[in-house]
Amino acid sequence: MKIQEYLDDIKGDFHKRHGFEFGFDNSQSDAHFDLTTQSAMGYLQGLLMSGKVSELKELVSEGGDAMMESEYYQALMQKCVQSYYALDWDKERKELLAQKALYTAFEGLKDKFEAGGFAKDMAGVMAFMGLDSGMLGMLGKMGGMFGGLGKIFK
Repeated sequence: MKIQEYLDDIKGDFHKRHGFEFGFDNSQSDAHFDLTTQSAMGYLQGLLMSGKVSELKELVSEGGDAMMESEYYQALMQKCVQSYYALDWDKERKELLAQKALYTAFEGLKDKFEAGGFAKDMAGVMAFMGLDSGMLGMLGKMGGMFGGLGKIFK
C-alpha cells in the first residue's frame, strides 16, 4: 500500500521534531511512530469499510489540523493511546505522544499529497492511497449495506 511508503518517509521527521521531547533515540521514535500510525490506519480502514469515504478524503488531503478538528479525532487518539501498553507513562503523556505522532503523520501525508499533484477529490485520494477507483463504488455500497444492517439489529 502506498500509504505505508509515505509514512516510512515521514517517520524521520517525527524524531527530528519530537524525539528529544519524549527522550527517544532514533529507533524508539521510529517504533512509536510506527505503532501510532498502524493503530491509526486500522481505525481509518474501519471508517473506509463503513462507507465514511469522504471523511477519509478530508483527513488525507487536509493534514493535521483537519485531523484534530475531525469528529473522529478522540476515537482515533484513544486507539493510539491504547497501543502504548508497554509505556508506563500517565495517560496525558501518552495522549501527547499520540497527538504529536498523528499530527506529524497527517501533515506529512498532506505534503506528499500536494507534492504528488493529486486532485483534491475522491479519485485523487484513491490514487494517492494506491487504491483502484472502482473500490470507491464498492466501498460506498458496502457502507450502505452495513448501515442498513445496523438499522435492522437496533
